[in-house]
Amino acid sequence: MARIGIGLVAFVSGWLFAQEAPRTVPEATDHTATSRGADVESFLAACTKLPHGDLLRVTTAGTSHAGRNQPLVRIADDSHEGPRVRVLVIGNIHAGEIEGKEALQLLVREFATGQHRDLLQHCELQFLPIYNADGNEMLGSHNRAGQNGPDLAGQRANAQGLDLNRDFVKADAPETRTLLGLFRGFDPHVFVDLHTTNGSYHGYHLTFAPCLSPNFDPQLQRLSRSLLDESRDTMQREHHFATFDYGNFETRDWEQNGAPESPKGARGWYTYDHRPRYGINYFGLRNRIAILSEAYSYADFATRIAATRAFVLTLLQRCSARAAELLAQTAAADDRAKAGAGLQLGFDSTFAPPESLPVLVGEVDTIPATGDKPLRHVRKGDGTPETMQVSRAFQARQQRPLPNAWAIVSPSTEVVQRLQLHGIEFTRLDAAASRRGERFAVTARKKPKRPYQGHQELVLAGQWEPAAELALPAGTLLVPAAQRLARLAAVLLEPESEDSLSTWNFFEANTDTHYPVLRLSAP
Repeated sequence: MARIGIGLVAFVSGWLFAQEAPRTVPEATDHTATSRGADVESFLAACTKLPHGDLLRVTTAGTSHAGRNQPLVRIADDSHEGPRVRVLVIGNIHAGEIEGKEALQLLVREFATGQHRDLLQHCELQFLPIYNADGNEMLGSHNRAGQNGPDLAGQRANAQGLDLNRDFVKADAPETRTLLGLFRGFDPHVFVDLHTTNGSYHGYHLTFAPCLSPNFDPQLQRLSRSLLDESRDTMQREHHFATFDYGNFETRDWEQNGAPESPKGARGWYTYDHRPRYGINYFGLRNRIAILSEAYSYADFATRIAATRAFVLTLLQRCSARAAELLAQTAAADDRAKAGAGLQLGFDSTFAPPESLPVLVGEVDTIPATGDKPLRHVRKGDGTPETMQVSRAFQARQQRPLPNAWAIVSPSTEVVQRLQLHGIEFTRLDAAASRRGERFAVTARKKPKRPYQGHQELVLAGQWEPAAELALPAGTLLVPAAQRLARLAAVLLEPESEDSLSTWNFFEANTDTHYPVLRLSAP
């Protein structure tokens, strides 16, 4: 009788929990499957009915290229007055990298059941679990070769065939334009982008990176490093996950990034790239904190979700604990940009001097493909520390002070649209005028034969001509350098920028002899 009673209680308790708290697809399938878009939307709707579901507001951020919804969850306790740190976290920008999508669902459920409520005293959150909604539905066993489960995952690109994490300057995809709209409207102080890495065999459960642009505000750069160092300690101490700066033991961009030569036979650890086509590097140029998260592809699916959830939660805890500092530092970075004094464009970038640090070198077991089961690499052990040269930052070898303003002569509709998407301030001349300034004489143009992400990247060579009175026809755009997004404006507009609108061909038609963006030396 006692056994029957205990069993009945367990059954009823389990039934009540199932009614009150929805389960994610990985939880319901013993981590053999990942969520589809409809699963996520259903899960989020169910979470709003939980005891603290009033903290949630589920909407649609936008729609994908193929018209699928991008569900957005706002998590906030509006009973708290005063400024709060706004945090935006996205998952699934590469739809085969599925841990962020699942981890964010777990956190939504935890908030909806009353957990972590103290964080909402200082933070207002927005979660976008499925950023690449089209890629998420294009399941295949070939999409993440070697990943340690599940068998099926989404594809990397969106329905246009674009890598959304290379689109932040050119903004060709509707998904990118939706996110830029959130950057302009919600204006998060902190942006977290959740990925999964299948690169070098290391011993970490998750790796991370801040904004790597040499044009990132130096004080925010120091704050980013402090937040990540604290988070790394917490991840090890409280969650027992090993984390470190994202990288690989070798880099495909060796010559471009100026990787230092390692001693013969020695390894090095190299981060990825500094250009703003990548979301984290782009977002830092908006005077905000940006964090890349990369779960380790060869850990099992459940561990990858758990590590990603723990990392996001740890970051939120650090944002809450240091809320006043975050608000003050981002506001100060805005003020420095709006003052227009002392800002420079850094270019001709290379790796900063390496640091000698211990890195966990890992191993994997390989399970060959059989039938419909894809090949898998399985994390083996916890890695062995090896001290090596670590290149985890970039520096600009050349600097150019920003002008008082830029003038864009005969701007195309596409250029005007991109400036508006990025939130760059500008005005338009109603009548012809002249201003003192300088222009860039183009002496050479270089493009690859094959397109990349729908464009053929353009590199210009030339020199600045001496300052003179420049004729500005009616319709010229005037872009002041003294504005909040001055760092971003410089990167988008300058001919020497390493990843500009010019790189993506937006000014190419007007670069036969001179670059069509002029530098003005007076307001």
